[in-house]
Amino acid sequence: MGNKIVELPQQNNVLAYDSRQIELIRNTVAKGATEDELSIFLYLSKQYNLDPFKREIWFTKYGNQTNIMTSRDGYLKFAQTSAEFEGLISFVVQEGDVFEIDAAEYKITHRFGTKRGRIIGAWARCDRKGKKPFISYVDFGEYNQNNMIWKKYPSAMIQKVAEVFVLKRAFGINGLVTREEIGDEIRDETFTRKYKEEIPKARGMKREQKAEIWELAKNKGMEVDELKQYTMKELGIPLSNLNDEQADALIETLSKGKKELNENMEDKNSEENEEIKELALSKKE
Repeated sequence: MGNKIVELPQQNNVLAYDSRQIELIRNTVAKGATEDELSIFLYLSKQYNLDPFKREIWFTKYGNQTNIMTSRDGYLKFAQTSAEFEGLISFVVQEGDVFEIDAAEYKITHRFGTKRGRIIGAWARCDRKGKKPFISYVDFGEYNQNNMIWKKYPSAMIQKVAEVFVLKRAFGINGLVTREEIGDEIRDETFTRKYKEEIPKARGMKREQKAEIWELAKNKGMEVDELKQYTMKELGIPLSNLNDEQADALIETLSKGKKELNENMEDKNSEENEEIKELALSKKE
């Protein structure tokens, strides 16, 4: 007998999962889900036309807290399956812009300034046939999570937040959340766990590396405290915390310093020899 087929009817097509695929979902994108939680997860993936195997929807669980998550693109995909979807537009608002929302008239006025300053927020508008426009505005200060991603891509992140809220409101999306809505706690915990599980720990500094570092430092006339300060200055890492790769980098840096010192000494000796030769010649004359 073959695998049992589980059919999940969707709006415009049918997703069919056999028992092996259901088990794969349970062990990957819905890891840790109970039978009931898995049923809800599969129901929502069907309801919003999101494919777990494409990572368009996934499940997270920490203690008693569960979340079925998607992204801004997941919300947009669902909106675009509707014949009533007529478009989404959004922009970032910065100091120096001319920006105004007339809520009564569902009208947004936004003109970029010639000199744009810090980011203030972002707005988004979603149009759905037969309905008034849906508008959202989000303040940057309220949603900025001040982490690496937000620091690197502040405009893209705040714009996503505005789009998430307007899409959710325009198409009545419930039961799903995005990272932009719930903050960074789950993402940080997910990354930390993933890092610990999947990325091998860097090996510590080897004994021979330590010996070479001390020898190089000694040749440069460095005391222990001076070496510690030098390491922090060059690598930004305490000497005692170096792994094998960082130790190699420190050795290379110290070796360059030694090479420059030797070159300087050679130049100095050469100059002294030239002076001695000139002095000897002058005496003969």
